[in-house]
Amino acid sequence: MPILQTLDSMAVAVNLTVGSTIPGTVRSYQFSGSCANVAPWVVPGAPIISCYYGSGTEVMPGVYSTGVAGVGIRLRNAAGQPVTNASTIWCDTRSANLGYLNADMTYSVSVTIEFVKTGPIASGSLDPSQTIFGFGVYNGSRDGALGGAGNNYIGISGTIATREISCHVLSPTTVSLPAISARTLATQGAGGNTPFAIQLNCNSAAIVGITLDGAAGTPVMSAPAGILGLSNAGTAGAASGAGVQIMNASGTAPVPLQVRNAMGSIQANVPATYRFGARYASLGGTPSPGTVTSSMVFTLDYQ
Repeated sequence: MPILQTLDSMAVAVNLTVGSTIPGTVRSYQFSGSCANVAPWVVPGAPIISCYYGSGTEVMPGVYSTGVAGVGIRLRNAAGQPVTNASTIWCDTRSANLGYLNADMTYSVSVTIEFVKTGPIASGSLDPSQTIFGFGVYNGSRDGALGGAGNNYIGISGTIATREISCHVLSPTTVSLPAISARTLATQGAGGNTPFAIQLNCNSAAIVGITLDGAAGTPVMSAPAGILGLSNAGTAGAASGAGVQIMNASGTAPVPLQVRNAMGSIQANVPATYRFGARYASLGGTPSPGTVTSSMVFTLDYQ
């Protein structure tokens, strides 16, 4: 640190509700280091927190102004908790702390920063004096500033050519995979690839990205390998030792989960089709026979 990042332009779906994260704007950061032991606050086990260093205001719980009408900024810890009531460098956000100093005074913490729709959106430039979050040991003053006093912050700048876009999305509600024997799955490691497609039509040209994730109740077994767990795990008649893997259109490579996948550009009012596959994946050993049910959600973002 410090980290200064320039934000790309964004397009926002007209039906995005106020309070929602603007798709495609989530940025992840991880930083590590060590602090000197300075009692009574900068000591092993001390909580590491984030405060909103910006000159703006908290426009809704955990969302702070950016200088652009209708767009706020939010920071979450690794557990997904937003930092609320975080204004000023002397804030107390221990309830959403980022982690703790280790016994040897080292630390390793991660956060995400995202932009949020707070109302009708207008184009404009982010105010760098408002889009800043700082990091340090609670009540640690200069001694607890991660990265050193005056350097312990993440700031975001840039001119946002924000535009609202209207899109129609058509996707299958169910993808039915063929039956496969547990022995075959154990031997091959995967099988039963079944194509499916997501269709998109927007009223404006855009650069599109898609993020896939497990739906509520469906665990992610391996995000890099695109493997979802079973939403019916542990129920009567359910299989075990198997998951569902999301593949690319040719079935030759997995589509990673929980990260943005670039889908290229679309033209205004010209339908685009994004093709994928879903197949069984062994989680190791020989799966037990039974039914396999898994659920996935996807989020499209536009620039």
